[in-house]
Amino acid sequence: MEHELKILPQYFMEVAQGKKPFELRKDDRDYKVGDTLKLKEWNGKEFTGSYATRLITYILKDCHKYGLKKGFVIIGMT
Repeated sequence: MEHELKILPQYFMEVAQGKKPFELRKDDRDYKVGDTLKLKEWNGKEFTGSYATRLITYILKDCHKYGLKKGFVIIGMT
């Protein structure tokens, strides 16, 4: 499954350059390892036309004991 998500320019550049191989997101889309993320650059008013597609390789959730809020996930991606 492909999940289309907005991403702000400062984070988009980090993802596009391969410096940021993770996303912190609300756990509201039933993300699964093997799904893809289409991260579409959003400048706060509109999409810029740039996007990056990444494969979900890991999902961290239910880790409240170490500071991850309930209802959120950290997604590892390549």
